[in-house]
Amino acid sequence: MSKRIACVTLDIESDLLDKSGRIRMFDNTDLMGKYSSIVNNNNVKVTGFLVTSLIGKYSTEIGLLSRTIPIEFGVHSHSHERRLEYFANEVNSSVTAYEDFFGVKPIGYRAPNGLINRESIFSLIENQFKYDASIFPSIRLDEYGYSNLHLPNKPFRFVHSNDEIIELPAACLDTIRLVFSMSYVKFLGLELYKTLMRVFPLPDIVVIDSHPYDYYINRIAGNIQGWKRYAHLRNSEEAFSVFESVVALLQEKGYEFMFMSELYKYVADLPKLPTIPVEKLR
Repeated sequence: MSKRIACVTLDIESDLLDKSGRIRMFDNTDLMGKYSSIVNNNNVKVTGFLVTSLIGKYSTEIGLLSRTIPIEFGVHSHSHERRLEYFANEVNSSVTAYEDFFGVKPIGYRAPNGLINRESIFSLIENQFKYDASIFPSIRLDEYGYSNLHLPNKPFRFVHSNDEIIELPAACLDTIRLVFSMSYVKFLGLELYKTLMRVFPLPDIVVIDSHPYDYYINRIAGNIQGWKRYAHLRNSEEAFSVFESVVALLQEKGYEFMFMSELYKYVADLPKLPTIPVEKLR
């Protein structure tokens, strides 16, 4: 894959541990203005993975965002339910809500917290999704722990019998599989990433995960306990500057910004795309 492509994604969900279902970026014109300015000034394209139960509350803001920045929408479940036994119901409900609002079927999905198994992939295939963006090809050690180190650090096809879906995994540095996302970059610092990239570069295709609350987590820090509070608050005051620096770094390295749908179409036409049986998903 010689072409370098970057996709900025935004998981549009309620603010972290906020039981009211609020998204402060949607409620605050200053926050939305700062985000939009960075996107527009740098010719970034954004793919928003939407928790579809929020459509009723934020339909006006979703429409405004669509007119303000280059953005397309995928699905991020219906209610942000993490328990996998409810995955199929979440998919079905989200497809209905998405189609009712946008008038078309969704083609892309991202599971909450990257929690997905083989039965989940079957649900996505049955609902005619073209791509999934749930896999973080790394290891996670908290209560949502998983290891995807056995999966590729680049796009691939999940296949089962005659069915398939393209997986567009989140960005990780090569070999060490360190996740490259807004929350991780804020926590560890972009300078550390730049140093590591000299030996462990980014892949040619970079899918950056982020959330609205990544840009103002300091305003809701009271919701968070323990070490996660510390992790989220690292560099929180400079979140927008960190985002702009990440964008600049990708531009310097020759990455072209695309929507996830554009990346899907590009990847689908690539010869010799890696193929992984769904049964490999644990």
